[in-house]
Amino acid sequence: MSAAGPRDVDAALDAVATRIARGDLRAVAWHRSNFIGHRRRYAHDLALICALGDASSPVLDVGCAPAHFAAALSGLGRSVVGVDAAPDRVSDLAAAFGIEIRRCDIERERLPWPDGSFRLLVCAETIEHLRVDPLFALSEMNRVLAPDGILLLSTPNLYSLPNILRFMLGRSIADPLSEFAKLRLIGHMGHVREYSTREIVRMLRAFGFAIESVTYDHYGPKHTRRGRIARIAFTVVPRRFRTTQTLLARKRQRLNALDPL
Repeated sequence: MSAAGPRDVDAALDAVATRIARGDLRAVAWHRSNFIGHRRRYAHDLALICALGDASSPVLDVGCAPAHFAAALSGLGRSVVGVDAAPDRVSDLAAAFGIEIRRCDIERERLPWPDGSFRLLVCAETIEHLRVDPLFALSEMNRVLAPDGILLLSTPNLYSLPNILRFMLGRSIADPLSEFAKLRLIGHMGHVREYSTREIVRMLRAFGFAIESVTYDHYGPKHTRRGRIARIAFTVVPRRFRTTQTLLARKRQRLNALDPL
């Protein structure tokens, strides 16, 4: 996988898009909208993983639904397993790409692998959905990572320019009615809490991780009126005000694992 480049990443994502386009997956509308909204982020994160090398090591994707990222990783020849609170909702896509997804409530149950099982763990756009015990989830990620293993974590940026504008207009970041409704609509909670970079860094360091890099980007639509305005705005403000933050963190310390509540 270390030799994979942008064309390989695009081809892997095209394969996922083609499978979704067949229209026979469960919750296909969710798959379509999610893939369209996240494809550019998938490409960014896949490129980060490609640059890390070590293609022989399996990858754990925590909170992997809708499993597009795991499918693309598999398409790049990477061994990948996932964990999700409700894996049945994406079992058809997972089967199409040969991905094992285990059922686990990562806030209440231990990850179903022994200590030090993985050298690379992905937690992409997941921590903002955790409403019970994100600290326990981070403790478990530390436990199943091998010494010097890498965690790739991406999450919305609390202090993004759009969020700041919402605050100034007296609006909340996420509407609680629609975010809690997602529990029934798609099987998991919407955004409970978005975090600043400083908060995420503090949490990761508290659980034995050293921060290797932080990058910021905006993956919203390019061709809508709002998208064009955002693209212009993001050219004149510092990158730290973009909507998505992605951190690479290395496990430097093994801690005593927290017990579930």
